[in-house]
Amino acid sequence: MSGRCSALQTGCRWRDERREKTRLEHLQTGQKIIEERNKRKKALLTKTIAEKSKQTQAEAVKLKRIQRELQALDDMVSNDIGILRGRIEQACCDYSTARKRYERAEVEYVTAKLDLHKKTEVKEQLTEHLCAIIQQNELRKAHKLEELMQQLQLQATEEELERQRQEEEEEKKIKHGVEVQGDGKRGGGSVADREATGRSTGDCRPTEEEPVTEEKGGPEPRPTTEAPKTEHNGQTLANSVEGGVAAS
Repeated sequence: MSGRCSALQTGCRWRDERREKTRLEHLQTGQKIIEERNKRKKALLTKTIAEKSKQTQAEAVKLKRIQRELQALDDMVSNDIGILRGRIEQACCDYSTARKRYERAEVEYVTAKLDLHKKTEVKEQLTEHLCAIIQQNELRKAHKLEELMQQLQLQATEEELERQRQEEEEEKKIKHGVEVQGDGKRGGGSVADREATGRSTGDCRPTEEEPVTEEKGGPEPRPTTEAPKTEHNGQTLANSVEGGVAAS
């Protein structure tokens, strides 16, 4: 009985030891598994940290490069802006100078145009006055010649008067052509002034009347009549021209 009890006790002890050993082995196996897992996690974390560090450094380098490029662009733009501002200031000064010169030229142009208009009116008035004086002088000369012819009992025919008129016109045209050519060579005065001068010169010169023959049984010589030239007529013409200038 006692032997059986000791055997039972020995068997129970052996089972307990075996169970305890199995539990310890199981715990050790679990611990090893946990340690291996922790090692893998630690290695992965270390690798991730290293990769992140490298990535951060690369990003820092890239960021510095971008900052340098932006700074270079800012410097270039600042230089261009400075150059453009200088040119704009110079352009403003040039514009102001040109504007002032334009205003002065415009005022001078308006003044010169008004003066030209006034001088043109004066010239036209003097020309008209001169033509009127020449016409009046011709009328007085014709009237005087008619009186002289009546006094000398001379009756000019229509054909002779027409011939005399044509000869006078041809003589005036010849004189006028010579004077125009002379004025063109000298290059002085306008065409209207030269024509007025030619007319006044041709009309104001004393004209000689050709002897008039009266057909009464044959030609008979007659004395040549000439328009009277007096100082009074010259003074009258000068006074008339001066009066026209003062009136205009």
